Amino acid sequence: MHSKEIAGLAGVSIRTLRHYHQIGLLPEPPRTDKGYRIYGLPHLIRLLRIVRLTALGISLSQIPTLLDDHTGMSIGSLEALHDGLTRQIELLDHQRRIVAALRDGKGPPDMAPEFAASLMALEAGREPIAVRAGREQSVLLSHLLDKEQRAELARLYDQLADIEHGATVRELGHRFDALGPDSDDGEISALADDYIAHLGSWMRDFDNALSRSGKQQAAALLWLHALDNTNNQQKRLLTEIRSRLASSR
Repeated sequence: MHSKEIAGLAGVSIRTLRHYHQIGLLPEPPRTDKGYRIYGLPHLIRLLRIVRLTALGISLSQIPTLLDDHTGMSIGSLEALHDGLTRQIELLDHQRRIVAALRDGKGPPDMAPEFAASLMALEAGREPIAVRAGREQSVLLSHLLDKEQRAELARLYDQLADIEHGATVRELGHRFDALGPDSDDGEISALADDYIAHLGSWMRDFDNALSRSGKQQAAALLWLHALDNTNNQQKRLLTEIRSRLASSR
């Protein structure tokens, strides 16, 4: 068999075949006078075994031992392989759910699926900078928190976007977006009053959820991000709300 023939039978490319030769995984066969490699049945069988083992997720560095030692893999190696495959399945399932959400119009690709529906419902009529900031914060939370922690925050976001709270949250958001150089202390204090009255309990629950997660860094990063994406009047509002919530504990 020539290179093209054995590669075709094993379902690999010529480039892969040559790579196996280079790393010593598949011995090179003798060449003809014209320089062609001629493979025998033992080469094909070894190549098929290599293909089988790589399909199981076994690394190329582990394969020589398995090819030459017919006692098989140890229990520890099989468990490690099983755990690795499990992680790959979980990752693929996560990616599949994101793609499904994108297909159904439920959010951008960089937004955690758990947060997408509720956050997008609250974006209606908001200024572009506020929309971008909300999505960026969801990226931070998605990366810093584990699955259970994200699920808890997702439930809180769902509460924020439900029929009972959604309209109020959007109205407060529009007033927040409208703050600017012409906003005086009275307007800022009045808006702080309304935030505390309508969302104070929710904000405490949110802070408590982050505290229970043990991810104090997440809370600190969210606060820094909020300050980086607001004007001076909005910063004053956020600082006043934060101070009032801290003093009421």
